[in-house]
Amino acid sequence: MKAQAEIKHLGLRERQKADRRRHILDVAKSKFRAEGYANVTMEAIANDANVSSVTVYNYYKSKAGLLLALVAESDKYLIAQLEEMICARPDDLIEAVARFGQILRRHAMSYLSKPTWREVVAASIHEGSKDFGRTYMDLDRVLIELMQSLVEDAQDRKLISSDIDSLALADCLFSLQNIRFFQFIADDDISDEEIDAKFRHDLTALAQLFGNNRNNL
Repeated sequence: MKAQAEIKHLGLRERQKADRRRHILDVAKSKFRAEGYANVTMEAIANDANVSSVTVYNYYKSKAGLLLALVAESDKYLIAQLEEMICARPDDLIEAVARFGQILRRHAMSYLSKPTWREVVAASIHEGSKDFGRTYMDLDRVLIELMQSLVEDAQDRKLISSDIDSLALADCLFSLQNIRFFQFIADDDISDEEIDAKFRHDLTALAQLFGNNRNNL
Protein backbone atom coordinates (compact mmCIF):
# COMPACT_ATOMS: atom_id res chain seq x y z
CA MET A 1 0.00 0.00 0.00
CA LYS A 2 2.85 2.37 0.85
CA ALA A 3 4.52 1.68 -2.51
CA GLN A 4 1.27 2.38 -4.36
CA ALA A 5 0.83 5.65 -2.46
CA GLU A 6 4.38 6.69 -3.35
CA ILE A 7 3.76 5.90 -7.04
CA LYS A 8 0.53 7.87 -6.97
CA HIS A 9 2.32 10.77 -5.30
CA LEU A 10 5.09 10.73 -7.92
CA GLY A 11 2.49 10.65 -10.69
CA LEU A 12 0.72 13.66 -9.23
CA ARG A 13 4.00 15.53 -8.87
CA GLU A 14 4.94 14.86 -12.49
CA ARG A 15 1.53 16.08 -13.66
CA GLN A 16 1.94 19.23 -11.59
CA LYS A 17 5.37 19.83 -13.10
CA ALA A 18 3.97 19.32 -16.60
CA ASP A 19 1.10 21.72 -15.87
CA ARG A 20 3.57 24.27 -14.54
CA ARG A 21 5.75 24.00 -17.63
CA ARG A 22 2.67 24.34 -19.82
CA HIS A 23 1.54 27.43 -17.93
CA ILE A 24 4.97 29.05 -18.20
CA LEU A 25 4.98 28.46 -21.97
CA ASP A 26 1.49 29.94 -22.33
CA VAL A 27 2.53 33.04 -20.39
CA ALA A 28 5.74 33.42 -22.42
CA LYS A 29 3.89 33.08 -25.73
CA SER A 30 1.32 35.68 -24.68
CA LYS A 31 3.96 38.15 -23.48
CA PHE A 32 6.19 37.70 -26.55
CA ARG A 33 3.21 38.45 -28.80
CA ALA A 34 1.99 41.43 -26.78
CA GLU A 35 5.28 43.06 -25.78
CA GLY A 36 7.91 41.77 -28.17
CA TYR A 37 10.57 39.17 -27.43
CA ALA A 38 13.33 41.69 -26.70
CA ASN A 39 11.21 43.54 -24.13
CA VAL A 40 10.26 40.50 -22.06
CA THR A 41 12.44 39.22 -19.22
CA MET A 42 12.49 35.80 -17.61
CA GLU A 43 11.60 37.50 -14.33
CA ALA A 44 8.50 39.08 -15.87
CA ILE A 45 7.41 35.71 -17.22
CA ALA A 46 7.94 34.13 -13.82
CA ASN A 47 5.94 36.89 -12.15
CA ASP A 48 2.96 36.52 -14.52
CA ALA A 49 3.13 32.72 -14.21
CA ASN A 50 3.14 32.97 -10.40
CA VAL A 51 6.33 30.95 -10.09
CA SER A 52 9.85 31.86 -9.07
CA SER A 53 12.37 32.94 -11.70
CA VAL A 54 14.53 30.02 -10.51
CA THR A 55 11.76 27.63 -11.59
CA VAL A 56 11.63 29.17 -15.06
CA TYR A 57 15.41 28.96 -15.42
CA ASN A 58 15.42 25.35 -14.17
CA TYR A 59 12.89 24.34 -16.82
CA TYR A 60 14.14 26.37 -19.80
CA LYS A 61 17.70 27.58 -18.95
CA SER A 62 17.31 30.88 -20.84
CA LYS A 63 14.88 33.06 -22.75
CA ALA A 64 16.20 31.49 -25.96
CA GLY A 65 15.38 28.09 -24.44
CA LEU A 66 11.81 29.24 -23.84
CA LEU A 67 11.57 30.48 -27.40
CA LEU A 68 12.89 27.16 -28.73
CA ALA A 69 10.33 25.26 -26.65
CA LEU A 70 7.58 27.37 -28.21
CA VAL A 71 8.92 26.67 -31.72
CA ALA A 72 9.09 22.91 -30.98
CA GLU A 73 5.53 22.96 -29.67
CA SER A 74 4.38 24.96 -32.68
CA ASP A 75 5.94 22.42 -35.03
CA LYS A 76 3.99 19.55 -33.45
CA TYR A 77 0.72 21.19 -34.45
CA LEU A 78 2.10 22.25 -37.81
CA ILE A 79 3.24 18.71 -38.64
CA ALA A 80 -0.24 17.37 -37.91
CA GLN A 81 -1.76 19.86 -40.37
CA LEU A 82 0.80 19.06 -43.07
CA GLU A 83 0.32 15.31 -42.64
CA GLU A 84 -3.42 15.75 -43.09
CA MET A 85 -2.86 17.67 -46.31
CA ILE A 86 -0.40 15.06 -47.63
CA CYS A 87 -2.80 12.21 -46.78
CA ALA A 88 -5.43 13.92 -48.97
CA ARG A 89 -3.09 13.14 -51.92
CA PRO A 90 -3.44 16.36 -53.96
CA ASP A 91 -3.36 15.83 -57.74
CA ASP A 92 -1.18 18.84 -58.60
CA LEU A 93 2.29 19.02 -57.08
CA ILE A 94 2.66 22.78 -57.55
CA GLU A 95 -0.64 23.38 -55.81
CA ALA A 96 0.35 20.96 -53.05
CA VAL A 97 3.73 22.64 -52.44
CA ALA A 98 2.08 26.08 -52.47
CA ARG A 99 -0.45 24.81 -49.97
CA PHE A 100 2.43 23.46 -47.84
CA GLY A 101 3.89 26.96 -47.64
CA GLN A 102 0.51 28.53 -46.93
CA ILE A 103 -0.20 26.12 -44.06
CA LEU A 104 3.23 26.86 -42.60
CA ARG A 105 2.83 30.64 -42.79
CA ARG A 106 -0.70 30.73 -41.42
CA HIS A 107 0.15 28.41 -38.58
CA ALA A 108 3.24 30.49 -37.75
CA MET A 109 1.15 33.67 -37.55
CA SER A 110 -1.44 31.98 -35.34
CA TYR A 111 1.28 31.07 -32.90
CA LEU A 112 3.83 33.88 -32.73
CA SER A 113 4.07 37.37 -34.21
CA LYS A 114 6.34 38.36 -37.10
CA PRO A 115 8.79 40.19 -34.80
CA THR A 116 9.08 37.09 -32.60
CA TRP A 117 9.67 34.86 -35.62
CA ARG A 118 12.45 37.25 -36.62
CA GLU A 119 14.01 36.58 -33.24
CA VAL A 120 13.65 32.83 -33.85
CA VAL A 121 15.44 33.03 -37.19
CA ALA A 122 18.15 35.31 -35.78
CA ALA A 123 18.74 32.96 -32.84
CA SER A 124 18.91 29.93 -35.13
CA ILE A 125 21.69 31.63 -37.11
CA HIS A 126 23.53 33.14 -34.15
CA GLU A 127 23.49 29.87 -32.21
CA GLY A 128 23.87 27.57 -35.20
CA SER A 129 26.30 25.15 -33.53
CA LYS A 130 24.63 25.34 -30.13
CA ASP A 131 21.48 23.66 -28.85
CA PHE A 132 19.11 26.24 -30.32
CA GLY A 133 20.61 26.09 -33.80
CA ARG A 134 20.88 22.30 -33.86
CA THR A 135 17.34 21.79 -32.58
CA TYR A 136 15.94 24.31 -35.05
CA MET A 137 17.69 22.49 -37.90
CA ASP A 138 16.32 19.18 -36.64
CA LEU A 139 12.81 20.63 -36.83
CA ASP A 140 13.48 21.80 -40.38
CA ARG A 141 14.65 18.30 -41.33
CA VAL A 142 11.30 16.89 -40.23
CA LEU A 143 9.54 19.40 -42.50
CA ILE A 144 11.82 18.47 -45.40
CA GLU A 145 10.91 14.81 -44.85
CA LEU A 146 7.24 15.76 -45.10
CA MET A 147 7.93 17.61 -48.34
CA GLN A 148 9.74 14.49 -49.56
CA SER A 149 6.61 12.44 -48.80
CA LEU A 150 4.66 14.83 -51.00
CA VAL A 151 7.19 14.43 -53.82
CA GLU A 152 7.30 10.63 -53.54
CA ASP A 153 3.51 10.40 -53.62
CA ALA A 154 3.56 12.45 -56.82
CA GLN A 155 6.16 10.05 -58.23
CA ASP A 156 4.08 7.01 -57.24
CA ARG A 157 1.14 8.44 -59.18
CA LYS A 158 3.40 9.37 -62.11
CA LEU A 159 2.71 13.08 -61.74
CA ILE A 160 6.47 13.65 -61.94
CA SER A 161 9.35 11.47 -63.09
CA SER A 162 10.48 8.69 -60.79
CA ASP A 163 14.06 9.45 -61.89
CA ILE A 164 14.08 12.65 -59.81
CA ASP A 165 15.95 12.47 -56.51
CA SER A 166 13.01 12.96 -54.15
CA LEU A 167 15.10 14.21 -51.22
CA ALA A 168 17.06 16.69 -53.36
CA LEU A 169 13.84 18.07 -54.85
CA ALA A 170 12.16 18.24 -51.45
CA ASP A 171 15.16 20.10 -50.00
CA CYS A 172 15.09 22.53 -52.92
CA LEU A 173 11.34 23.18 -52.63
CA PHE A 174 11.51 23.60 -48.88
CA SER A 175 14.44 26.01 -49.19
CA LEU A 176 12.49 28.05 -51.75
CA GLN A 177 9.52 28.10 -49.41
CA ASN A 178 11.81 29.16 -46.57
CA ILE A 179 13.12 32.13 -48.57
CA ARG A 180 9.56 33.37 -49.07
CA PHE A 181 8.75 32.72 -45.41
CA PHE A 182 11.75 34.84 -44.35
CA GLN A 183 10.59 37.58 -46.71
CA PHE A 184 7.11 37.33 -45.20
CA ILE A 185 8.23 37.69 -41.57
CA ALA A 186 10.80 40.39 -42.42
CA ASP A 187 8.12 42.79 -43.69
CA ASP A 188 5.23 43.66 -41.37
CA ASP A 189 3.28 45.12 -44.30
CA ILE A 190 3.44 42.19 -46.71
CA SER A 191 0.38 39.93 -46.67
CA ASP A 192 0.05 36.18 -46.82
CA GLU A 193 -1.76 36.56 -50.14
CA GLU A 194 1.15 38.50 -51.64
CA ILE A 195 3.71 35.92 -50.54
CA ASP A 196 1.46 33.09 -51.71
CA ALA A 197 1.31 34.67 -55.17
CA LYS A 198 5.10 35.12 -55.26
CA PHE A 199 5.72 31.51 -54.16
CA ARG A 200 3.29 30.13 -56.74
CA HIS A 201 5.05 32.21 -59.39
CA ASP A 202 8.39 30.75 -58.24
CA LEU A 203 7.05 27.21 -58.54
CA THR A 204 5.52 27.82 -61.96
CA ALA A 205 8.79 29.29 -63.23
CA LEU A 206 10.68 26.30 -61.84
CA ALA A 207 8.30 23.92 -63.60
CA GLN A 208 8.68 25.82 -66.87
CA LEU A 209 12.43 25.46 -66.60
CA PHE A 210 12.00 21.69 -67.03
CA GLY A 211 9.00 21.67 -69.36
CA ASN A 212 5.64 23.27 -70.06
CA ASN A 213 3.63 20.69 -68.12
CA ARG A 214 2.77 22.14 -64.69
CA ASN A 215 3.17 18.69 -63.15
CA ASN A 216 6.69 18.23 -64.47
CA LEU A 217 8.45 19.90 -61.54
